[in-house]
Amino acid sequence: MSFRCLLLTIIYCICTLCTISKIFAQSPGETSPRIIIEIGDNANITCRMNLKMFDGENSSSLYFTSNEPEHEAALTNIRIIDATTIVYMLRNASEQFTTYTCKSGQYAISSTDVIVGTKPTEVKDFNCQAFDFTYMTCSFTIPQNMVPTTYNLKYITQNANYILNCVKLVKEGDKATCNFTLEDGSYKPNFEFYNFRLTSNNTLGALTQNFTINHKEIVKPAISNLRIEDISTNACELKWEMERYSSYKLNRLQMEVHLQSPHYESTRNFTCKKCNNREMFNLSIDDLPYAYYEYNISLRIKMRMPAATWSDAYKLVFRTLPLAPEVPPQVDVSSFYLNATHLRLFWYPTAVYHRNGTDFHYIVKLTQQDGVPVNQAAVPRSVPTVAFPWNSAHSYDFSIWSSNEMGVSLRSSRIYVPALPKNYDERTPLGIRNVYHSLDRTYTLLWNAPEDAEDLENYTVFWCQPKSVASNECHNIIGFTQLDKNALNFTIQHSEALILAVAGNYRDYYTGMHWAKCTADVLNDLEKLEPQIEAKAYSINVRWNFEHTCSSLIKGYTINYCQMKSAKKPKCGGKSERINVDKRDNKYEITNLIPNSHYQMEMYIYSDLKEGPKSNKRIIQTQEAAPTPPRNLTFENITSQSVALSWQSPQEANGKIRYYIVTYNRENQTVHCKNLTGPHCFVASSRRGERYGIENLTYTLQNLSSFTNYKICIKAFTVAESLPSNCVVVKTHVGVPSSPTQILVNGTNEYVIRWHEPEVPSGRVDYYEVIVEVKLRQVLQGRYISRIKTGRLCTMPNRKNCDNEDYEYSISIRSVNIAYANETDTKLVQHSKQYPEYDQYVSSDNYELGCAEAALISPVSPSSKYIEYRSDAVNFFKNLCSPPAKADSKLWIIIFCIIIGASFIFMCGLLIYRRCHAMADIECKMPQNWEDLANGSGDKLREHEKFMNSSVIQNYYNSENGSLLTTSISNDSNYSCNGTRSSATTKSSYCDSNTSDYGNSNATEDYCIQDPLTLSNTALLTPVPETGYMAMNTPLNTSPALLKPANVSNMLDNGYVLPNALPTEASEKPFMIALAAGDGYVHPNNRHSFNNANITSANYITAMR
Repeated sequence: MSFRCLLLTIIYCICTLCTISKIFAQSPGETSPRIIIEIGDNANITCRMNLKMFDGENSSSLYFTSNEPEHEAALTNIRIIDATTIVYMLRNASEQFTTYTCKSGQYAISSTDVIVGTKPTEVKDFNCQAFDFTYMTCSFTIPQNMVPTTYNLKYITQNANYILNCVKLVKEGDKATCNFTLEDGSYKPNFEFYNFRLTSNNTLGALTQNFTINHKEIVKPAISNLRIEDISTNACELKWEMERYSSYKLNRLQMEVHLQSPHYESTRNFTCKKCNNREMFNLSIDDLPYAYYEYNISLRIKMRMPAATWSDAYKLVFRTLPLAPEVPPQVDVSSFYLNATHLRLFWYPTAVYHRNGTDFHYIVKLTQQDGVPVNQAAVPRSVPTVAFPWNSAHSYDFSIWSSNEMGVSLRSSRIYVPALPKNYDERTPLGIRNVYHSLDRTYTLLWNAPEDAEDLENYTVFWCQPKSVASNECHNIIGFTQLDKNALNFTIQHSEALILAVAGNYRDYYTGMHWAKCTADVLNDLEKLEPQIEAKAYSINVRWNFEHTCSSLIKGYTINYCQMKSAKKPKCGGKSERINVDKRDNKYEITNLIPNSHYQMEMYIYSDLKEGPKSNKRIIQTQEAAPTPPRNLTFENITSQSVALSWQSPQEANGKIRYYIVTYNRENQTVHCKNLTGPHCFVASSRRGERYGIENLTYTLQNLSSFTNYKICIKAFTVAESLPSNCVVVKTHVGVPSSPTQILVNGTNEYVIRWHEPEVPSGRVDYYEVIVEVKLRQVLQGRYISRIKTGRLCTMPNRKNCDNEDYEYSISIRSVNIAYANETDTKLVQHSKQYPEYDQYVSSDNYELGCAEAALISPVSPSSKYIEYRSDAVNFFKNLCSPPAKADSKLWIIIFCIIIGASFIFMCGLLIYRRCHAMADIECKMPQNWEDLANGSGDKLREHEKFMNSSVIQNYYNSENGSLLTTSISNDSNYSCNGTRSSATTKSSYCDSNTSDYGNSNATEDYCIQDPLTLSNTALLTPVPETGYMAMNTPLNTSPALLKPANVSNMLDNGYVLPNALPTEASEKPFMIALAAGDGYVHPNNRHSFNNANITSANYITAMR
């Protein structure tokens, strides 16, 4: 039998080796599947490769990788054993669970799990818990270990005759739990002690631990059907059941009842000494303090042993029965506040636990006034305050009760408000103020003793949370306390904002509450300011107000500002400036700013401890100001009438330079930027100004007087002009003088010629030239020039006897300036003559034509060069040489002229007579509505004639109404009916009143012949008659009585006509414009009446008369 078994074993081994060899021949190689070692030990991992699977490769291509970067296989720890095998040597291994993979190139051969850990370690927290003698649970925490460890738990009874293994050991994470129950027989409730043995095993070793458990100490009792019965206003009955009480009776039970509410808490312990196997329990809870109040009750039970385990807490909620309030609200003798017409009572609200029922409220009743009972209805209130009308001459006595659905409190609180005595102000606490200390969050109310403190007994301080910041209205409960009469301050710590008041209590008088002016909210004690900004050129005025911060908290204000690079980039361009302002101020002026610059500003309040929220950042632009003076004014290219100026723009433009002002000899000339030579006017905020700095500008000052000293300065103008630049003194060159003036010729035997100097000398006026020319038949025959250097007088003989009547003598005079080399204006070549030269007509043979005062003119230096500038010659004298005419021929000429003149006068008289005779037969036909004016208004016609023939006409045209009339007339050229001739420079038309008679002239050019109804459609217009007047239409009333109101517009004192002046029922009738209205003005007319107007010269003249 044994031989057969041996044979079978050998055959099995041979088959197994063959199978393994076959499998290996098909695999790429192998490694050790798992290696388990302790921390700090060494291990070798061998890798073999199948050369048949890797063509041409050997062990030199093998290497190891790991799945943990911190445990990567180092190449230095790899050794090549032979052509197929390598070994990785793991030295001083740290705790890990790492998979090492052997690879050849990119192909994996096999993997090895390396586990480095420890032997089993001790369990520290083994414990058990039994539940009402029905089951037991034991648990412990599995110690951390990389090496897989198994645990075996069993217990041995106290007498060591019973051993039971835990077959339900459950692992969840690092927790292991084993349950022992009555159902499977593993739990033995009658054992007092359990001896547990815990065995731990892993590859590296084993560990056994023993634990002893006191069974009675770990049992948690259980109850059921917990309830509360027999509830009253101050007691109740607690009942419950215990199904397994028999297991506890030997040790008895201990009970704990815990009562809890928001304002009451109590814990009571009870012991069941004689339970007698009862499963029903009753426990009376009495002496509950509050009626209609909700209590939370909890019950716990344990066996009466020191180390026994309490059961879970069983909780119920119940409310006691309601009851009428037992206490009235709490008040103080000064719990009232007085104003001009009302008094307000305050009291401390009744606590919730004293309200004893629903529909709780207060009842306030005025019981006495001036000590006399009054029958006044009670006032129900749900809040602890009420207001009543008040008269300072009366005293009032109030009672306050608490009330709910069950009734009214038996007792009441009393507040007595006395009548105000004469010395009321002397008994009032003074200087009431509230100071908030943010460091310890306390409020301190301070006051000064009243002036009359003789009968003062004590003070009462009141406090409450306000409805809003800086409000003296209480939001909720008001609190109060009484202080000694010597106390002058009160401190209270509170995390919320409070308002405080103080009252003085005298033996016979109570002052009532006097509130501090302000309090502060500790959560937001400093408000955010929103300042008002007023920007100027060099300063910014900042104003602010605060409404929600108590002034006693404020230590000061901080203003931060800085200059910005530009308004588009709100970043400070330099250092930010900080200004601290005294807390008593509410405005500040920031000075020394740069005009036309952008500044960023913010401010905030600060106290001793903190800074308030910062205001919104404001971007402010200062106003423009006068720039600094232009710099480095120089000049060049001086001529007789101009000078070229050059200067640099101001160092600080302080805005946009709009123009420059050139001042010279009390004259100013405005130079706009476009008229300057150079870049553009310097603007402080422009990129050009930033890049190039100061600009160089050039301007030519023209229209100067020649040979004149000028003091020239430059000013720049933005919104105001700058101070002048450095001034330069310039003298213009010699120019062309104007001609001599006021030339007079006197004398009979000789001519004496006198003249005045030129109005514009343009130089020294070195001499005058008197030019005498002789012409024969308009051909120049001779010229003689006399040069007068001294004086303005020329004497020459009178050439009365001329030999030839075809000769003509003329005398003219001109002024001459000499300009030397440094005074020469090269632009005046046409007026100059270099060196004295004489043409062919100037000869000494004509000396008799010269002036006796003539002198030879020589330059300052014979070798100096100079230029002469001559004015235009003034020809003031001509003499025609002709022989005397015969007497008879002259007489016939005179007679002929007389005859011709007399004939012309006769013909003109005849024509005028015929014309007048024809016009005398014309009958004057006036409109019907004008008859009353013709018959009864002679005074008005005389006033009209006086107006037309006096200087009133001139004043009329210059008046506002005259202007309004004439400006409405157009279709004329070069004239304006204002009585004055316009200048050529203003290009305004005029009508000269001095050249014609307004009423009698027939010349159309003497009138302002204009069309008062200029329209784009000229077909509607009637040609203007040659008299210069035209027929117009005006509304006329058919009733003679209403003639004046209908035709004369209602006119204001300023001369304007009301738009609704004319009545709607007025009709249109033609009239002649020569007849003015009653106010002396010609009023506008309807242009459509011109088409039907039939006006002749005759009826026009008649109308004028």
